[in-house]
Amino acid sequence: MTSRTRSHEAWARFYILNERNEPVEVAGHGEWSRWVEENDPVFRRTVLEAAGSTVTTRFRGVSEAAPVDTPLFITRVAGVADPGENCSYGASSLQAALAQHERIVQKLLSGELVRKDTG
Repeated sequence: MTSRTRSHEAWARFYILNERNEPVEVAGHGEWSRWVEENDPVFRRTVLEAAGSTVTTRFRGVSEAAPVDTPLFITRVAGVADPGENCSYGASSLQAALAQHERIVQKLLSGELVRKDTG
């Protein structure tokens, strides 16, 4: 298990959320893993039953250890008829991720994204 943890730490940085839901970098995979077990990283899930689609926004908390930071918040679309529309979108803050979530839900509701039931 130690070698696996070391390999994670070689390519990634780990974050948890503080009391204001702002990312804070932590020492390693172990601390991040404990936080994820004790906290629900999902902030919003919208199930559009008639369309068979789901939009989920969550805190990822893992970033590549590279010059360009990986977005820590992810909004994922699932259940859309066109597999190319079943994607993930990143955001650097919770506020940006929740706004993105709402835009995607509105596109699904308005038919801008092709839903399963219309395909």
